[in-house]
Amino acid sequence: MVAKQPNVLTRCVAAIGLSIRSKLLIAFMGITGLLVALALFGLYSLQQSNARTQALIRDQERIEYFTQIHAYVGDLIAMTLGQYTPYELNNAGAGGFFGAPVDARVGDLQLFVAKGVRHFGQTGMQDADLVARLRSELAILRPHAIEVQRLRREEGKPVAAPFAMEKLFEPLRGIQRDVYTVVQGIERDMAARARSTAVAYQASRQLVVTSALVAVGISLLLGYAISSSLVWPVRRIGHALDTVAKGGFDARVSVPNRDELGELAGNVNATSEQLGDLYQEVESQRAELAKEHAKSEALLYNLLPADIAARLKLEPDSTIADSLPRVAILFADIVDFTPRAVSLPPEDVVGFLNKIFSAFDELAEKHGLEKVKTIGDAYMVAAGMPSPVGDPVHRVAEMALDMQHVVTEMSGEFPEGLEVRIGLHAGPAVAGVIGNRKLFYDVWGETVNTASRMESLGEPGRIQVTAEVKAELEPGYQFVRRGQVDVKGLGEVETWWLSGKQAAT
Repeated sequence: MVAKQPNVLTRCVAAIGLSIRSKLLIAFMGITGLLVALALFGLYSLQQSNARTQALIRDQERIEYFTQIHAYVGDLIAMTLGQYTPYELNNAGAGGFFGAPVDARVGDLQLFVAKGVRHFGQTGMQDADLVARLRSELAILRPHAIEVQRLRREEGKPVAAPFAMEKLFEPLRGIQRDVYTVVQGIERDMAARARSTAVAYQASRQLVVTSALVAVGISLLLGYAISSSLVWPVRRIGHALDTVAKGGFDARVSVPNRDELGELAGNVNATSEQLGDLYQEVESQRAELAKEHAKSEALLYNLLPADIAARLKLEPDSTIADSLPRVAILFADIVDFTPRAVSLPPEDVVGFLNKIFSAFDELAEKHGLEKVKTIGDAYMVAAGMPSPVGDPVHRVAEMALDMQHVVTEMSGEFPEGLEVRIGLHAGPAVAGVIGNRKLFYDVWGETVNTASRMESLGEPGRIQVTAEVKAELEPGYQFVRRGQVDVKGLGEVETWWLSGKQAAT
């Protein structure tokens, strides 16, 4: 039975001269736009809340810092005026704040203020001027504190001469007032910020709720109108196709749609004649699918080692992760390539990198190494992955020496010549495949980090190796001792320059 006529809204949507894709895209973009706007507003609100929270935390840290300074200064004033007993002030065995002389306490205060420079006194920070002034004033006060303490020891009294106390007392009172004023200002700012945060939260919540309700309403309206404009003609077309399937190839269908459904309705009358063409199209698509599958297979084997690709095909949802007991890693970097390439045309830069890295790739294949990746003008290969080999260190050493020869031969093709910096190390590592769209086979571990450090801390035109690599390569290769190198995360590491192979005897 043919569906009844649709309502006015459905007919209006169906009569719009746009494709179904465009209609759905417009509706999707509208709904998505509302959701994105809602999400952005929520994110903005969270960012504002986080900023206010961070500001409150920052203000609390400032209060603690300046309150501590205020307490220091207050105790120094009390010590200066002699409000504590000589035992408290001068007995070094008493310990604590009053177990040290006035000049030592001024020094402690200087140290405390200096420790806050990093967090509060850097250029551009809110309290930079005050912290700088405090440090300057305390530096001026230090000699006066020493004088006060000297007079106390000589006179044996907790209160020094008035003229000496005055030079210390008044500046301390000034510092105390400045710090107290800053603390009061911070507390006022915190209170105002807390009130504004509460108001902003209420406004944000109301706006989010309203936006969500509007988005739901618009989504329902669009969903109803578009679905109705699609379902009604689909039912009519379905009825006609059912007739055609039963042999009624003279069936006709008419719908008001000015989109793909309208075109489909116009083509229903020719369905029986097009069945053969449709079959051919399906076969063509099947052949195209097979071709694309072959391309995907080739791409997979270009991206990953053969046995890793095979494992991934057998278990596509599994995690590829291997523990490698013994691998040798080579890192190489073309020295100063990036700044010197700025003046060259992009095609020349890419062409040269492609040429030299292609030569490196041939060397890697020659020595049975696995190319891991290139990053800019840096190159990384490994021996012993994904499958173990008997001589991984010798392989990367031969590769490194050959790379130096390649760079020497090609240096004339680049302005001012080229040099390569190479680092080698060997040991255990972990390798695996990451990503689910752009697959990437990579290796991690301390061995990789150390090899990278050997390259980055090396010198142009030289191959830097660790003691482990040297020990395994001897006596067939020549080395020059570099000495101890400070390696981040490892400390002092003894390294050597690999200079070549021993001459045959």
